[in-house]
Amino acid sequence: MESKEDSLFQVTDRRFWVEDESAVDNAGPPEDKYPSFVEKLKARTELAEQKLKEKVQQLDKENEALRIRLNKQLEQRLEHEKFKFFQDFLEVIDNLERALQFSDDTSSPESLREGVRLNLDLFLRKLKSQGIEPLEILHQPFDPNEAEAVGVVAVKDPKLDQRIVEVVQRGFRWGDRLLRPARVRTGQHQTDGSSD
Repeated sequence: MESKEDSLFQVTDRRFWVEDESAVDNAGPPEDKYPSFVEKLKARTELAEQKLKEKVQQLDKENEALRIRLNKQLEQRLEHEKFKFFQDFLEVIDNLERALQFSDDTSSPESLREGVRLNLDLFLRKLKSQGIEPLEILHQPFDPNEAEAVGVVAVKDPKLDQRIVEVVQRGFRWGDRLLRPARVRTGQHQTDGSSD
């Protein structure tokens, strides 16, 4: 039985260097017909990095173009708002010129006073349309965040003690921000010294 099994399997060594040992010495490193897994990953990584770099450069260019466009739009909007703002005050100038012309024609101080008062009202309305309003602080408690005290006035009414009794220069607020503090005089209660 052994002889039958021996004949069934026959191994032939087809390695080229087995027949000729000098071929082993002359043979270089074997050529890979397919890149290894690491080389494939490296190539894919380099390709992905290149694509990412190109995408970042493209986004940088788009961001720069957007920034330039937004700056230009902002400048145009500011110019438009300035134009509207200054246009509103031209009406005040026209009215002041009319008041001066009218004061030359008539020597009535009352009419000149009325014209100036109307122009002041118009000017304050224009400011209010821009969000600027005067502080209404007369007879209010003194607040150093809104007003600057420039003097003290003796008052007989105890209710006016430490309250604003005179506004020397009006203060203005722009939205929530103080544009200019008011300059005021505050009251200080004085007793006349007589006993009741």
